[in-house]
Amino acid sequence: MEVSNHQGDVMKVDKGYRFGLPFFSLLTFIKLPSLQDKKRNSIEQQCDIFYRDIMNYDFLDSHNQHLADGRFDLAAKNLNAINNLSIDALTGLHKKEYLQRKLASLEQQIYHDEVSDFSLVMCDLDKFKVVNDNFGHSVGDDTLTLFGKLIREAIRPTDYAYRFGGEEFLILLPNSNLDEAVDIAERIRKTVADRLHLGHYGLNQVTAIDVQKSQISLQENNEADAFFLTRDITCSFGVSNYSECGQSTDSLFAQADDHLYVAKNNGRNQVAY
Repeated sequence: MEVSNHQGDVMKVDKGYRFGLPFFSLLTFIKLPSLQDKKRNSIEQQCDIFYRDIMNYDFLDSHNQHLADGRFDLAAKNLNAINNLSIDALTGLHKKEYLQRKLASLEQQIYHDEVSDFSLVMCDLDKFKVVNDNFGHSVGDDTLTLFGKLIREAIRPTDYAYRFGGEEFLILLPNSNLDEAVDIAERIRKTVADRLHLGHYGLNQVTAIDVQKSQISLQENNEADAFFLTRDITCSFGVSNYSECGQSTDSLFAQADDHLYVAKNNGRNQVAY
């Protein structure tokens, strides 16, 4: 059967019988998150919403109370496990295997007028092979880890960033037109150029570091704790929009890839669209 909570969310529960009296099983309790719920990033917070919502139903008797508590803990563990499977361990971004599923979901949301449009940002670290060849793969991995962190900080909570290849990344931007997507790509580009560098303190080995350029010059003037800049890290971007590509995902990817090539060919460290 379907019931509604005080917020009007429709939920489905299974009805059973105990001692001849009807009760509702929480084992198959389903709640579709509202738009406001989706804005909450933490899996535990979403489970907390689930837990508080089921407390609002009159059918939750003392017998089911301990089931609710247990199911809440289990839901948190299961959701965390599912979340970990979809996340790239090195960058903290989504794995590319989950990209097609999200694309299909966005197309369905556009069909049902739940999303107005979406854009794609294709990103590539400039001359990353030189980093691996000159400084080793451990420094390259550190660079990718910090790059993933900077992307997560720069995008919106509703955006989805994926590690598509070694140093290739994709970002899906729901409810964004081309100009808005370009602004986000430019924000990421500036952030990376300003904060992601290779260098070393004193005689220590070269490492990737997240520090603003203005702070590097101050550290170099302090000989007791000098940071020596070895290399700036930059990235190039190609941007495309679903509606402007005739609502074709093939054209969406082809256009973003072509624009990324233009950005690379024109000197790198820029956004093309």
